[in-house]
Amino acid sequence: MTTKPQSESGRKSEHRIWTLFAVFFKISTVSVGGGLAMLPLISREFVEKRNWMTDEEMVDVVAVMQSMPGIIAVNMGILVGYRTVGVWGAVSAAFGVAIPPFVVITVVAAFISFFKDNRQLAHVFLGIRAAVCALILVSVIKLAKPILKDKLALGIALIAFVGLVFFNFNAIWMIIAGGVFGLGLGLYQFLYFKSKIENGKHEDGE
Repeated sequence: MTTKPQSESGRKSEHRIWTLFAVFFKISTVSVGGGLAMLPLISREFVEKRNWMTDEEMVDVVAVMQSMPGIIAVNMGILVGYRTVGVWGAVSAAFGVAIPPFVVITVVAAFISFFKDNRQLAHVFLGIRAAVCALILVSVIKLAKPILKDKLALGIALIAFVGLVFFNFNAIWMIIAGGVFGLGLGLYQFLYFKSKIENGKHEDGE
């Protein structure tokens, strides 16, 4: 009895599933500072290096991730995995991103008394967190370039920034408000152009 050779698409999906696990495992292992610290590394791996996603798709992932409950890193892994492969990609990425912190937290819990009073280790993490801030800033600039191309987009981004930084608005409501505004703007443009087309047809008929 012979088995049918695996299809090219099946081999490609399987390869991507294992790649997702390996990449998220690696990123989760070296990332310090929370889920947002993973953003520049994920963008480099899947947007710049492998071209599995576009900058616009990555921005969409970040927006959805910020509005979801749960751990940011796991949410990001699930969204990227599902966007690139599907359900099994989401499962693979979620396991890849969750295993390293689980192991690290277990080890830290066993030696908590040593880590708590170690001043040298505290200075090490201070430097790491400063470097992570720079990585996040670079990633934000890269993702903003294809989005903030006109005055309207810049205005929305500025309003959201001021609301989040100076007025401590909830990020979820800011995302919802931006989505509603975009939907309203799209509807207005649709009705405007539709009316122009209908008026043009009416004038031609006369």
